This record gives sequence, C-alpha cells and structure tokens, in this order.
Amino acid sequence: MNGTYLGPTIRARRGEQVEFVVRNGLDQDTSLHWHGMHLPAAMDGGPHQVVPAGETWRPRWVIDQPASTLWYHPHVHGSTADHMYRGLSGLFIVDDENSEESKLPSEYGVDDIPMIVQDRAFDGDNQFEKRVPLGGTLGVIGDEVLVNGTLGPYIDVTTGLVRLRLLNGSNARLYNFGFSDDRPFSLVATDGGLLAEPWSTERLYLSPGERAEIVVAFKPGERVELRSYPSEYGGTLGRVDGFDDRLDI
Repeated sequence: MNGTYLGPTIRARRGEQVEFVVRNGLDQDTSLHWHGMHLPAAMDGGPHQVVPAGETWRPRWVIDQPASTLWYHPHVHGSTADHMYRGLSGLFIVDDENSEESKLPSEYGVDDIPMIVQDRAFDGDNQFEKRVPLGGTLGVIGDEVLVNGTLGPYIDVTTGLVRLRLLNGSNARLYNFGFSDDRPFSLVATDGGLLAEPWSTERLYLSPGERAEIVVAFKPGERVELRSYPSEYGGTLGRVDGFDDRLDI
C-alpha cells in the first residue's frame, strides 16, 4: 500500500485504559505486537493473534508499568521482517509520576525528540529493495539511513539540553551511536525505563528492537552530527553485515 510510512507515536500515562482499532488494509495477514508492554496475553498481538486481510482487531488494556519508550510492530509468522521493512511500526511512549516530576527534557518535538533509526536499500526507481549481503548472517542491510522515515534529517536545536529517544528499527543492522566531536552524553533510560541515575558515555550500542533515551548538551551556533561508528565486534562476517560502516545519522 502506498500510504503513510511508519505509524503515529502513541503516548499514554500509567493507569490509563487504552483501546485500539487495528484494521488490516493489506491483501495478506498481519499482526500488531506491543513490544515491551506489560499486558494480558490476549492483547499482545503475537504470531498466534493474526489479523486476517480486511478484518479488524480491538485490543484494550490498562497501562500498568513504569515510564518507558516502547514500540509496536507486526509479529506475523514468516512475514515479520518484510512487514517491518515496509514501514509497519511506531513508538509507544508511557509516562508516569516519576517521569513527569523529573527534570528531564519533556517537550515533545522540541527538546524531547523521537528517533526511529532504520537502514534501507533503494532500487533504480527509489523503491525499497531487500538486499541481503552475500555471506551475511543477519538479514537485510541497507546503505541509506532513515530517521522517522526521512532521508538526510536534521534538527534545529533551540534548547541547551535535548533528550533523544532512540529506537533501532532496522531489521538487522547494529548501531554504535556517538557524536562527530566525541562529546559525552548521558544515558537516562533503556528498554525497561528510567535508570536510577544517568550514565555518561561517548558511545552507545543498540541492536534491532532496542531503545534508549539519551540527554545531550548543545551550545548556540554549533553544528554536530549523530553518527554510527564502526563496531569492535563482529569479526570478518560482521564486516559483511555492516559492523565496520560509519554512518551519519
């Protein structure tokens, strides 16, 4: 389908009841899994809960977990990677009293920025191409990077501190995040939610499906790139799977 690439960011608070209408407009079966969410098995959207083509599924539950950056994606048996590659995914942000009372940047889209990072390969007609490296072991590896579905993205920073909610939404690629001037940043949250205290670092590995929240400081007038640096892991086969690549995000 030539519709919107990636789904909307969903935001809810601990204690709220949520309900969704998931309509499958494809010509094939799919599903929708709430990755990282604590919820009843009947609402999970795993491979055992297929939404047939043209039909609708209505999951509902009460949010009952600490603040965290989660996401949703298909989990249909045999087609998860393909449906993911074509853009069926999105962020699901959970808030709670601790996150709302913290001093972390929190104005969505201003100093609290979601970043779904994905590599993609394009053919001569600028359509997605599922390119698996010869000898590769992980899956599809692309040579272009999208952030929130955008090629060559940038942010005009307007505050001294910025919180980036990073999701590795790629099918196979490992990212080793860091800034072009090696400035330190603070890791404040991982898949399970906020850390007890910030951890200062210059590099951060994220494998497919992992999330992390970082806070980085900026000064007026400067320009800096968020990059993925070559990894020290992977060996010879890792090189084929893109572990040696340096990418400007």
